[in-house]
Amino acid sequence: GTPVVATPVGALPEIVDHGRTGFLATDETALAAAIARAGELDPTACRRAAEGRWDERRMVADYLALYREASATLGAGRAPAHPSSATPATSSS
Repeated sequence: GTPVVATPVGALPEIVDHGRTGFLATDETALAAAIARAGELDPTACRRAAEGRWDERRMVADYLALYREASATLGAGRAPAHPSSATPATSSS
């Protein structure tokens, strides 16, 4: 349930919903302003977003799908696709 304030590098743009679960800022002035605004974000929405992304069932299903794809691809003599091209499973909760 903790909002995130960070720079938009690495995976953060993929996991922080700017203005909903956190703020992404590119310099110190913008980061300071974002920290001051973090209290505006709903901790419950932050928690729900995290649970939706990292629910145990979803994570297991996503890993199994990725392993199956890699196994099938390697068995066919091709290099596996980049993980971001795998279609994520939807959460059943």
